Order: sequence, then C-alpha cells, then structure tokens
Amino acid sequence: MMQEAYYYHMKKLIITLTALLLTLNGAWADTPKKADVPSAPLVKLPPGYIISGGLIWAPITATTVTLAEARNICSTSTALGYKWRLPTKDELIALTRYDGRTPSVRQTLIYYTDASTLRSQGWTLYDVWSSTPGTVVGMQFIVNLEGGIANYGDENGVSHVSCVK
Repeated sequence: MMQEAYYYHMKKLIITLTALLLTLNGAWADTPKKADVPSAPLVKLPPGYIISGGLIWAPITATTVTLAEARNICSTSTALGYKWRLPTKDELIALTRYDGRTPSVRQTLIYYTDASTLRSQGWTLYDVWSSTPGTVVGMQFIVNLEGGIANYGDENGVSHVSCVK
C-alpha cells in the first residue's frame, strides 16, 4: 500500500515538472528578441529593394501572375547580378514582423506588422506567392503583406510576386 502511494506521488511529481518545463520553454520561446536592424548594404540598393532577415528582397510586382509565372519570374531574374528565387511562406511572414521572427502558437493572434517600413520603400502590400506548397493538392501558400497572414491560393489563380536572394 505504501509503495503504491509512493509511485502515485512520484508520477504526479513527474507530470507536474513536465508541465512546468513545457510552460517555461514556451515562455522562453515567446520572449521577444532584439529586433533585426538590417545593416547598410555595401552597394546602395535601387529604390524598392530591401534587406530583411539576411535576404535581399526585390520590389513586389504591380501585376498579378499565376504560380508558374511567379516561379519563372524569380528563377530567370538576374536583377542586380544575382540569382533570385520565390520566398518561402515563413520568410514572407518574417518580412512583416518587427523582429523578423515567425510567430509561435501564442503569437498568432498578435500582429507585429511592419507595414509602414515596407510602404516607405514603395511596396504596395498585396497577397504574394510563396514557394511553400499547401497540404491540399493544387493549393500553394500566399502571404498577405499587410498583416503577415498566410492562406491558401489556387495554383491557377493569380497573386503578386516578390523574389529573394
């Protein structure tokens, strides 16, 4: 009987400690980090090009294109002498955050949109194609640059493009 009580209390203690560690880990992960301040590039970028999250971002397109066209635009671009690609969903979300992070579960209801910085660079904040496929066939993630919210877009639908290097 005493041994059963001992195991019961030990099990309860382990569960409590595990819950405490998970809570502390979540709180630590949600602690705001120092905001990334892009360093000045060695070469002055043309208007509309920005540096964020260690990436150079090409200006957003004024016209909408399909996903296939977006991929082609980025993969064939040689702007500024670089090879470009379509950004991932997480890179696009990080672009809209003050601190450059993607949100954790607790932060998805809090917007850290840095829309004014993007607008000051001449960006119009549209939905933009990402290179991240959706979990549904024929769907691809698009990210709204106004609020940093990812959603599904039909691959045959149209959206805007920004390429990264």
